[in-house]
Amino acid sequence: MRINLHFFVLLATAMTVFGQDVAQPGLQQHTWDVFARRNAEYPAQTDLIFINLLSGEGITIGAVGQQFTLTNNGVIYLDRQAGQVKLAKADGIIRDHPFIRARSDTHRVDWVVSEDGDHIVWTISQIVDNGQLITATWLADIAGAEIRELLVYGPRESIHLLPVGFGDGQHEIYMEAHADDSEGLSPYTQRTGLFALTVTADDLHTRALPGDANCLCAVGFGANRMLRLAPNLDAGGLDVEVFPLDGGDMQIIPALSRGDYRDGGNILVSADGAQAIYALSQARDSAAETDRIRTVLIHVDISNGRQRIASSPIADLARPLAFTDEDRAVLFTMRQSNLTYKLDLENGRHTEVADAVYLGQLGDH
Repeated sequence: MRINLHFFVLLATAMTVFGQDVAQPGLQQHTWDVFARRNAEYPAQTDLIFINLLSGEGITIGAVGQQFTLTNNGVIYLDRQAGQVKLAKADGIIRDHPFIRARSDTHRVDWVVSEDGDHIVWTISQIVDNGQLITATWLADIAGAEIRELLVYGPRESIHLLPVGFGDGQHEIYMEAHADDSEGLSPYTQRTGLFALTVTADDLHTRALPGDANCLCAVGFGANRMLRLAPNLDAGGLDVEVFPLDGGDMQIIPALSRGDYRDGGNILVSADGAQAIYALSQARDSAAETDRIRTVLIHVDISNGRQRIASSPIADLARPLAFTDEDRAVLFTMRQSNLTYKLDLENGRHTEVADAVYLGQLGDH
C-alpha cells in the first residue's frame, strides 16, 4: 500500500528528519521508519505503520495492545485481548513473540531494549498462592539465539522487579524494585530502589546505583549515565543529578524556578551524553487531574551544567522521542496526540512533522 504523501508532512525529507545517518554507505536495501497511530475509527486499536525509505511504500498493521517498542526484529507489544506478547514485522504479519510468553498467573510483563536494538531484558511477575509476587528476569539477543534466566526475586507483597535500562554493551542491566502503589503519584514515571545487574559468562553480581536509593524521582539512562530529577525545595524546581555509571563524580545541574511547573519526567539523553531533554508540567491538585496540564520542554546542557526552558507551554503532557538534526532538534509527542513534532533547540519553535508517533528506524534482519 502506498501512503498518501499528506500522511507524513515531511515524508520527502524523512531521511534527514527521522534518521540521522540513513544515507550512509552500506544502507541496507530495506529500511523503514516506523510509526504508531491510534485508529480513529476503532480507538482500542493502534495502527503500526512501516514506511520504506527508498520506495515510500507503506505497510499498516492493526494491533490492540500497549508498550509498543521497536527492536531490530520488529515492534513488540503486549496484546491486551490475548494477554500475550506479540511481534509485528514489516512483512505485515503479527505473530506470538518467539520467546517472551505470559502465563495465566502472570501479573505483568515488562521489558527494555538495548540502545542498539540487539538485546532485550524482560521480567515476568507471577502471583503465588498467598497473593505475593515472584519475578523472573531474563536476557536474550533479539533473535532469541541466546536466552538466559538471570535471577528470580521474591516472593514479595506488591513489589516486583522492572528492567529500566542497559549500560554500555549488554553486560550491565539497570533494575527497579517497583512497588505497585507508587504509580499514579505523578503524571510521569517515578522510580526508587534502583540497582544494577552485572552479567558475566558464568556469574551475576548486583550493586546499588549511585545516589539516594529512597528518592522517588524521575530517572533516565543513556550514554552510560543516569540522570535523576531531584526536588530542590529551596529553588522551587528540580535539580538534574548526573551520575556517570562507569565511575566518577556526580554532577548537580541547578534547578530552574518555574512557579507551579514542578512535575518532571520523560528524560531523553543524547547519544554522546552532552545534553538531555525532559518534560516539566504544572503540578496537579490530584493524581487524576491531567486534563488542563501545561508542559514545557527543558533542555539540559550537561557539558556546561545548565538548564533552560526550550519550548513555549504545550497544552498536554509531552514525551521526547529522539534527538535529530545532529542533536540541534528533538522529536516529541503529546499524551493525547497522534502526532510527532520537531522542536528546534536553537529558536524554540516546534512544528508538526508526522500525523503518527515516531517509534524509530528498522533495517532488514
